[in-house]
Amino acid sequence: MASGQAVWGIDVGKCALKAVRLRAGDDDKVELLASDYIAHAKILTQPDANRDELVANALEKFLSRNDLSNDQVVVSVPGQHTLARFSKLPPVDEKKIPEIVRYEADQQIPFDIDEVIWDYQTFQEEDSPEIEVGIFAMKRELIRDYLLHFENAGIEPVLVQAAPLALYNTAQADGMLSDETTIILDIGAENTDLIVATPYSLWTRTIPLGGSNFTDALVKSFKLSFSKAENLKQSAASSKYARQIFQAMRPIFADLVQELQRSLGFYTSTHREANLTKCLAMGNAFKLPGLQKYLQQNLGLDVERPNAFSMIAPSAAVNAPQFKEQLLSFGVAYGLALQGLNQGKITSSLLPPEIARQAVWGKKKPFFGAAAACLLVAAGMIWIRQVVDSNAVADDMPPPPRIPLDQADDIIRSDTGSNLPAFQYAQQISTAADVLRREHGRLKGEGEYELETIDEFRKLQANRVLIPKLYDVIHRSLPEPAEALRDAESPEAYRAAVEADPVRLERGRREQVFLESLSLEYDPELTTLGMTDVTGVEVDAVDPEGIEQMDEGFIVTLKCRTPNRDGVKFVSDVFMQRLRELGRPPGEGFFINRVVLVSGEPLVRGAADSDKRKDERQKGPGRGAGRGSRGTGSKAGSRGNPGRFGGRFGQTGEQEDDTEEATYIDPVTDESMDADWVFTVEFDVVLSDYPEPEEEEEDADDLGGL
Repeated sequence: MASGQAVWGIDVGKCALKAVRLRAGDDDKVELLASDYIAHAKILTQPDANRDELVANALEKFLSRNDLSNDQVVVSVPGQHTLARFSKLPPVDEKKIPEIVRYEADQQIPFDIDEVIWDYQTFQEEDSPEIEVGIFAMKRELIRDYLLHFENAGIEPVLVQAAPLALYNTAQADGMLSDETTIILDIGAENTDLIVATPYSLWTRTIPLGGSNFTDALVKSFKLSFSKAENLKQSAASSKYARQIFQAMRPIFADLVQELQRSLGFYTSTHREANLTKCLAMGNAFKLPGLQKYLQQNLGLDVERPNAFSMIAPSAAVNAPQFKEQLLSFGVAYGLALQGLNQGKITSSLLPPEIARQAVWGKKKPFFGAAAACLLVAAGMIWIRQVVDSNAVADDMPPPPRIPLDQADDIIRSDTGSNLPAFQYAQQISTAADVLRREHGRLKGEGEYELETIDEFRKLQANRVLIPKLYDVIHRSLPEPAEALRDAESPEAYRAAVEADPVRLERGRREQVFLESLSLEYDPELTTLGMTDVTGVEVDAVDPEGIEQMDEGFIVTLKCRTPNRDGVKFVSDVFMQRLRELGRPPGEGFFINRVVLVSGEPLVRGAADSDKRKDERQKGPGRGAGRGSRGTGSKAGSRGNPGRFGGRFGQTGEQEDDTEEATYIDPVTDESMDADWVFTVEFDVVLSDYPEPEEEEEDADDLGGL
């Protein structure tokens, strides 16, 4: 059996403290050395619960049962307190990724960067040049408050990880993920962590619904205290009133499904290649009767409850009754310990740097003490010898002269003191040189600091208004819709305008572009010439000759949608052309250079052609292309279909004979969005003034008749 340092993963939840102790084993397995589950006397969300006292009591009880002196500790922080942002990077040199991610973090984190602890994780599929980065952050004060309990208990963690990321480590390392996209659902006491995962990527969101909401529903239905309602919920599976209990909690089930459908609908709208087929159920809330079946029926997914962790080697600890009974709640703690053993894909950490340094120095103190003692002895012997030799020389040497700064230069430049003995004269020159050298170093240091400060202020002032000006250019470049749509001040007014004039305001004729996302990436080496877009047309780019700083600027990516049936042609001729015209103002310190249509396609493949064919045969008013109808059915079971999650992404039902079933429904007008075009536009923003065109000199021969 392999041996090595053990790692504790500790997850302090609202209901209990869960801890798992692992050690690296043989054959890519890990050993479960111990586990612990300590339920709080009260749930931390109860109105009369003293959170700090309950957590302190749980940690004290945990330490009384377990010895952590020779082990490392990894702890979790709640998902609802962490911020997760995901973005894709272009193929770049790995050395540039930290710089790019730092800039992206400044843009994505809605707090001052000094107020948060943040880290990032890169994801890359095998044989794919595309890199996705996840940025994870938590406010510094929240982490400090959370870790204060561990500090008071004398526990020094080496890593801090968000609970959803620890769950991803569990699923990824334990072989629970496949090539198909998998949903991991961890229902806690106060919140539900939703993780959409593949072996190479993840996306996470926290839903503010949990076990306490089910308890509150029982409190209201049966007029019980919170503690009695909690006991009733936990014993619901064996209660003779199980049906009544389930009926009382049914509205919470419905709310949870609605939130999941909304989140999954958003995910599938941005990841059209995703095929969601399986859901992993984690958390003791899945012991509730009917919850697993209810989610399976309403989400159209296979909901599975893991009954073991396959990466753990067989042992007595694995078969312990407590571990087997509470297995669904150990997912986070297990993932934390795996990361501590370097067995998890996620390697980021939210441990504040000052705490990390404190832990490292604390462990090295004994070694530093021994090394310091040896150095002290050696230095003492050298010092004693130096003192003896120096005293011997000093007896025959006059003291060095004290030279003021204003005299040092004269002494070096003149022959002053040349009549002194050679040793004293050399000593005088050396002392004067030291005085001047110290003054030069002081002035140089002050000057460099001032120059750096001036340069930073200059850069801040130069780019202070660039982004607002750029946003203004983009918004002014968007096509202006028809007056009736432009003047609509509410969704109801917008829909009424469309219904009042269905022919002129037919969806496929609308000259509209909707901006769905915008991202900026600083690039010190812009490539500006020789580019072609998806239409095959060479991009109009400014000749860089004679332009200062042509290689510095931003790459801006816009993801947009248009209902106009001309699609790519409309976008190229109208929106992109206006970007070129409005984005090249002279004397503004920046200009838009190349504008590239990276991609463009109908929201649903084939829908645009179908829309045109339908338009040819539908001539009556009110039956224009793009109109759909609401329904109540869903396309559950169809491969990769985003409509199965219900809501705006799955409104289907009985249609007119000549109207195809719609996959995407406009939430304002109830029209089919299938024939809408989605496209990506990319352009360079050069940090330089737009070059004014040179005036052509008139040929003197052409002026002869004037």
